[in-house]
Amino acid sequence: MKPEINKTLQTLAQELIQRFSPLLKDEYEQSRLNSWGTLLLLASMDLDEAVENLIEENNMTKEFLKKYLKSIKDKKLSQDVDFLIQEKNLKYKMSSLDELNQRYRGLLVRVQTYFEAEQNLVALKDSWKILRVMHGHRKVSHLLTLLRE
Repeated sequence: MKPEINKTLQTLAQELIQRFSPLLKDEYEQSRLNSWGTLLLLASMDLDEAVENLIEENNMTKEFLKKYLKSIKDKKLSQDVDFLIQEKNLKYKMSSLDELNQRYRGLLVRVQTYFEAEQNLVALKDSWKILRVMHGHRKVSHLLTLLRE
């Protein structure tokens, strides 16, 4: 039976932080090893759900942009929104989904800025729902129990 990669990374991080780091006498080296352990924990964070999370975020943002496209009177911004929501992305590789996610996020920020200037509170409230979901996908508080000593 093959171990799950996220569980393997978590175990490795725990071993580095809890077993090997205390053996080092130099505080700087201890700190470096603890940092590497923490990075491994972050890398393992919801690894299984990462693709699913990106798909959810991309779909939510795309639906938001579609919904409010007609409310955007700025020609350049509305063209950019229309171009991105028409684009087809059939790749489910993590890197492709993340690249698309970054493009959606950048456009979401621009659209939010526009709606702030227009004082469109309904659109802003809808955009905050997307941001809440995005933030929830990137929380690390559930990993703190793994750092127990």
